[in-house]
Amino acid sequence: MDRKNIGIHIIVWTAYILYEVLISYFAGLDLRPLFTVLSFAINIAVFYATWLGFMFIKEHKRSLIAKVLGITFITLFTLAVSAILKISVEVFLYHKNLEAYLTHYQITALVMRWLYFYIIAVGFSFAQLAAKRDKEVYRYNLERMNMLQEQERLKKNALQAELNLIKSQINPHFVFNTLGFLHSKTYKAMPDVGKSILMLSNIMRHALTGSEEGYSTLESELNYIHDFIRIHDERNESLSMEYRLEQNTRGKKVISLILITLVENIFKHGVIKDPAKTAVLNIEVIDNELVFYSFNYKNNNKKVHSNKIGIEYVKQKLNELYPDNHSLIISETEQTYECKLKFPLKRYETT
Repeated sequence: MDRKNIGIHIIVWTAYILYEVLISYFAGLDLRPLFTVLSFAINIAVFYATWLGFMFIKEHKRSLIAKVLGITFITLFTLAVSAILKISVEVFLYHKNLEAYLTHYQITALVMRWLYFYIIAVGFSFAQLAAKRDKEVYRYNLERMNMLQEQERLKKNALQAELNLIKSQINPHFVFNTLGFLHSKTYKAMPDVGKSILMLSNIMRHALTGSEEGYSTLESELNYIHDFIRIHDERNESLSMEYRLEQNTRGKKVISLILITLVENIFKHGVIKDPAKTAVLNIEVIDNELVFYSFNYKNNNKKVHSNKIGIEYVKQKLNELYPDNHSLIISETEQTYECKLKFPLKRYETT
C-alpha cells in the first residue's frame, strides 16, 4: 500500500470513528474513552486481517480446497481473537466477572460486531479484486490497441515500401530517353506506332515522377488514364469499353495513382473484348467531389493471380488522407465486379 492509500485509509477510519462516537454521545450511551479506543483498534484489526487474508488466498491459492480451508481459518481466527481481546479488556481493565459478563446478549453483541467488520472487509477485498481485474483488462485492451495500430503502421509502410521499390527498379531517364529515341525513329514511317510510344512515354513519366506530396493535378491523372486506355485500344482491335472522363479539371488535385489503380483492375481481370459484356468507366466531378464508377465482367479464363496489393494501397491512402470523408464500395459476384468511389478534391491556385 503506497503513502497516498495509507492517508486515505486514515481519513476514512477517523471519519467513521467520529461518526460512531457522535451517534453514541447523542444517544446517551456510556462512553469510556479507553475502551472505545481499544474496541475500534480490535475492529480495525479484524478488518485488515480479513481483507489481507482474502487477498492472499485469492492471489496465491489455486485449488478450491485450499481456498475453502484458508477462508475458514481466517473466519474462525478473526472471530476468536477479536472476542478474546474484547473480553480481556472488560475483565482485566474494568474488572468484570467473566461468568456474569458472558450472557447470551453479550455474546451475540460480540459476534455481530465482529461480523459487521468481517463483511465490510470481505466486500472491500472483492471490490479491490474487481478493480484490479478491470485495470488489467484495460491495460490488456490498451496494449492490444497499440499493437494493432503498430501493425497497421507497419502494413502501411510495407505497402509504401513496395510501391517505392517498384519505382526504384526503373531508371526514369533511361526509359524516357529510350522512348524518345524510338518515337523519333518511327513516327514518320509508322505514325500509329509513334503515337503509341508517345502515349507510353507520358504514362511512364506520370507514374515515375508523380508528386512527392501524394497529390497530382486531376488533369494529369485523367490524361494518364486516357493514354492508358488508348494504349490498350491500340493493342486490342475490338476494345469493348464505354468511358467518360471529366473535362472540367481546372484548379483541382487528386491523390496520385489512386484512380489508375482501379482502372488497371478492369484490364487486368475484366472482359474487354466482348461487345455483349461491355466494361463501363465514368469519372466526374460533382460538388467538388470526385465520383468514380466502374463496372466490368470478370475474365475467369485469365490465369492472373490477384494479390489485392492495388486495392489495399487505395484503401490505405484513402484512410490516411480522408479517414472519415470518403466512400469506397466494391460489389463483387462470380461474374461481375463493380466499384463506386467518392472523395473530396483538393484545390490549388492556377496561373
